Amino acid sequence: MTETMNFWAEADSAGEAVFIACDALETLRTHADADIAEPTICFNDLYRYATDPEATVKEGFSRVLSTNPKLRNDMRILLERVAPLQPISRAAAASGSTTTRFGTGFQMTLRESQADREQFYVIIKLQDQSCTPNTLFVINDSEWCDRVPLPKPTDGTVQLLLGSNSTLATSLRDPKTDVFMR
Repeated sequence: MTETMNFWAEADSAGEAVFIACDALETLRTHADADIAEPTICFNDLYRYATDPEATVKEGFSRVLSTNPKLRNDMRILLERVAPLQPISRAAAASGSTTTRFGTGFQMTLRESQADREQFYVIIKLQDQSCTPNTLFVINDSEWCDRVPLPKPTDGTVQLLLGSNSTLATSLRDPKTDVFMR
């Protein structure tokens, strides 16, 4: 049986007892917040995230995936096994602001919008029109991993319009970022 301790007995005044109680309460809250902030991620969570675009994920999943390098690497390994459209080379910068990535079954080009320099297009040309991906996975080596729903292809081409300062745009321009489509 747990023995209860009287912390107030050491207090010289009621004010000090209140301070001790507030400090103990803050300690309890901090530990409770830490438990809520770090959800436990298992292989089933990763697999569901990688294979089912409709699946709901645990609260905090994206944050943990982005901040945990081992978990992000596990996601990359999983996508290498389950994603039909994978990179075969990292991005290669061309002259100007166009970047091209090549993969098994696709070519992705990033091109600045002529109408608005604050936006750019992601143009994905599919080699096999029977393979229609609905999700783009972007994994940055250092700090980021995300899943982006894709619109249906038109004549074998998928197009996205992004703000040039968005996290996704920054990651896609980074040659060390990998992309997978499923």
